[in-house]
Amino acid sequence: MRSSVAYETLKGSEHPHPASHKRLKPTRGSEEVTLTLLLRRKVGPAVAQAGRVAAGASSRPTREAFASERGADPKELADVAAFARDAGLQVLQSDIARRSVIVRGTADAVNKAFNVQLHDYAYERGTYRSHEGPVNLPSTIAPYVEAVVGLTNRQVHAQHFSTVKRRGVGDPPNTQPLTPIQVANLYGFPTGDGSGQTIGLYEMQTNDGAAGYAISDIAATMAALGGLPMPHIIDVPVDNVQNSGQSDGETGLDITVAGAIAPKATIAVYFAGGETQNIIHTLQMMIHPQAGEPTPSVISISYGWGPDDEGTSNFSDSEFAQISGLFEDAATNKITVLVSSGDTGAFVESATEAQTSYPASDIWVTACGGTTVGNVNGPSFDEYVWNDVGAAGRGATGGGVSARFPVPPYQASASVPVRISTSQPGRGVPDIAGNASENSGYLQVINGSQPQPVGGTSAVAPLYAGLIARINTNLGRSAGFLNPILYTLPATTFGVVEGAPGPANNSYGHVTGYPAGPGWDACTGLGSVRGQALQTALAGAGLAAAPPSATGVVAAASAVRATAEPATAS
Repeated sequence: MRSSVAYETLKGSEHPHPASHKRLKPTRGSEEVTLTLLLRRKVGPAVAQAGRVAAGASSRPTREAFASERGADPKELADVAAFARDAGLQVLQSDIARRSVIVRGTADAVNKAFNVQLHDYAYERGTYRSHEGPVNLPSTIAPYVEAVVGLTNRQVHAQHFSTVKRRGVGDPPNTQPLTPIQVANLYGFPTGDGSGQTIGLYEMQTNDGAAGYAISDIAATMAALGGLPMPHIIDVPVDNVQNSGQSDGETGLDITVAGAIAPKATIAVYFAGGETQNIIHTLQMMIHPQAGEPTPSVISISYGWGPDDEGTSNFSDSEFAQISGLFEDAATNKITVLVSSGDTGAFVESATEAQTSYPASDIWVTACGGTTVGNVNGPSFDEYVWNDVGAAGRGATGGGVSARFPVPPYQASASVPVRISTSQPGRGVPDIAGNASENSGYLQVINGSQPQPVGGTSAVAPLYAGLIARINTNLGRSAGFLNPILYTLPATTFGVVEGAPGPANNSYGHVTGYPAGPGWDACTGLGSVRGQALQTALAGAGLAAAPPSATGVVAAASAVRATAEPATAS
C-alpha cells in the first residue's frame, strides 16, 4: 500500500518472471529479508579520468583512494542508511568502496519501505520470493540508489563450464590428455611461480549442487599431473556458504590448473550461494576486500549466468549494470578478470538462436574460449577449434556477439560480425582461447575416482590466471585489464587455431554458430596466447598513458548503465 511519502520508480528494477513460473500468495509478513542497496558513484569524476585509471596508468590504488575517487558519496551512503533505519530495517553494513548498504527486516517492513508487494512463486526448482513491477524509492534518496538486490531470491540458473568423458571426432591426430605444464610449455609461457600473487577463484552453487572440493582429491590430482606441489589454498566463505567438502568437478579443476601454473601463488577460493545477491557480494569481496580478506590480483570465473539478452530472467537491468560496474572496478583496481565463454558453442538458452554467455560477454572481462590440442611433437603441435561430437555428447567453444554490450573500442578493428539472430553489432566473445577439449584435457581425481581427463573452457580461465600471476611476479606489478592491450598486439602473440578436419565453427545442436577464420573470430577470439610474447608486450607498455580506447570503454559502460539509472524527480 502506497504511503504519503513521495516515491519514485527505480528504473531497470523490474525482475522478469518466466511464463512457467506461478505466483502463489503474498510472502509471509514476518519472513526475514536481507537486501543490498547499491548506490551511484560519487558525482564528479570525469569519464576520461576513469578511463585513465581503468587502463592501468598507475599501480593499484589503495582502498581509501578508490573509495574517495570512485566510491559512493559518504553523505549519500549515510542518508540511505538513515532511511533504512527509519523504515524499521537493521543496517548490517555500509561500505563506501563497495557503494553498498546491506539491510535486514521483515517482509512487511520491506513492502512498506520500497512500495512493493512481495509474493511467493513456484518454479521447477521449488519456490522463491519476488515482486511484480518496479521497485520504488522515497524521493529523498531515489537519486542515490541504482539497484535494490535481494527482493528476488530465486536461484540464478547458472552452470559451470567443466566437462568429462566426451570423445570427439575431427580432433588433431594423436590427441590425448595433457598436463597444464605441457600446455604452458607449448604456449611459450615465461618461467615463474606466481609468488606474492593471489588468484581469486569464483565458485558457486548451481543446479548440480553446492560447490566444493576434498583436499584428498586435490592432492591426488596434483600427483596425477606429474607430482606437482600442493597449492596454497584459502577458503573464503561468502554469506555463510562454505566449501561443501565434496568435489564437484569444477572447483578442483580451477584449483589444480591455476596451482600448477603458479605454484607459489595463494589460491583464494570464494564459495558463493546461488542468488543474485550472493553473486554481487562475492564480487565485492574479490574486488573490494576489507581488512583481513584476501586481495586477488587475478580473478578466474568458470561459470555462466545465462544469456545477456534483454528480458532474460536471471537479472534485472539494474542488476546487470551493477555487476558490470564491479568488473569496471576490477579494471580500475588493476585486477585481471578471466571468464570462461561456455561449453555449448552458440547455444546458451534459446534452442534456435545464437546467444552469448554472461559474464563472459561483459566488456570489462577477458573472455576465454576453447581449442583442442593434438599432434604434439616436441614444441610443435596442432590446435583446432574445440567442437567435439561423440556418442556421449557434444562440447564446443562458447562465443558470439553480445545482445547487451556494444562493440567496445578495443574491438573496433577486430571485424566483429553482427549478431546472427538480429543482425545487430555487439561486443565479440571470446577474446582469447586455450586448450579445452576433454580429449586433450587434464587428469582430475573427483571424489576418490581414478584420474580422468576433464576439460571445458573452465580449464582455460584458470590456465591464463596462472600465466598472469607469473607475469605479475616477473614484472613486479599487476597487468590489470588486458583487453585494450591484447587487441594492439601483433598476430605472432597468438597461436593459429585451425578448423579442418573438425568443425570450423561453434554451431551446437540446432543453433547455428559462428565460423572460425583468420584474425579474430567468435570461436577462439585472437587465438591461444603465447605467454612470453604477452609478458614482453606488457613489460614494454610499462606505466605509459592509457591507450585511447580506454576512455571509450568507460563511455560504453556508462551508456549501458544509463539504462538502469534511477528516474529523476518529477
